[in-house]
Amino acid sequence: MAHSSKTNANAAQSERILPVKKPGPIVAGVIVAIVTLSLIYGIVTNPRFEWDVVGVYLISNNVLAGIGWTLL
Repeated sequence: MAHSSKTNANAAQSERILPVKKPGPIVAGVIVAIVTLSLIYGIVTNPRFEWDVVGVYLISNNVLAGIGWTLL
């Protein structure tokens, strides 16, 4: 079968060459998201974390003053 050069030129023009997609950043992002979510889940569901103590520390005068000085 003989192909004309015109047909080959048209075929080459109609094909678009796309860069190879690299899955590395997507895989790394998924791994970071899973690790982050597991850490958050571990902190939130830990019965020894004592959230009432955390609340007391977060609204203490020293912490609120430090936040105020930082934001000013």
